[in-house]
Amino acid sequence: MNAIKTTYEDLPELVKMPKDFVHRKAEIIIILENDLKRNNKSLKEFFGLIPDFPERFPQGGYEERESL
Repeated sequence: MNAIKTTYEDLPELVKMPKDFVHRKAEIIIILENDLKRNNKSLKEFFGLIPDFPERFPQGGYEERESL
């Protein structure tokens, strides 16, 4: 896997890629620092929240075992 990590102080409109990366399957992740520091709720909205799970039924007790 090839990876590039670049931090921009001023993000340009277009981000240039190396020629080796062009026309290939890729995943691009953009994290905006100012938004993360200002509002953590946006992360919850972006990733979603864990749904409420129903209560579990009783699972019973531990089995009795002989000691060694």
